[in-house]
Amino acid sequence: MLRRKKKKTMETVKFFASLGIVAGYGHDNIMKTTKTPEEITGEVWQKKAAEVMAETKSEKNPNGVYVGAVIARAKTVYHTDWGCPVGGEDTVLLTGEANPKFTAIGPYGLDFREAVRKVLSRTAQALGQTTTQLTFLDAEFEYFEFQPEEKAK
Repeated sequence: MLRRKKKKTMETVKFFASLGIVAGYGHDNIMKTTKTPEEITGEVWQKKAAEVMAETKSEKNPNGVYVGAVIARAKTVYHTDWGCPVGGEDTVLLTGEANPKFTAIGPYGLDFREAVRKVLSRTAQALGQTTTQLTFLDAEFEYFEFQPEEKAK
């Protein structure tokens, strides 16, 4: 059993985005790969996040801003007259937050927000997307550290 070593509550920024994985509109969701939507998006996201991290390194922030994400498969449904496949478009949902213990988010989370915009835009473009949507929320963040309990002798 693990015992909680300490907990620290901090303010942070959380993001939510949705992103198509098949380029264009009016398609039938057919992908020419055996990779899952999460794998496709994850590989591109990691590459673009590393690029943005390198670009955001500065004297004030020597590590740069890395944008990690949780990626989950989804269906986005919109009107078929606008190009949505019947039953919905194959998409992914991306969510993440700045861990203030490791990421300098800047005043009002502006540094992190701008890094998210860059990573999302570059990922969308690499996947052949022309639109995406993004939401930011200010959030209370709790960071837990655990240590194993000592076994009784």
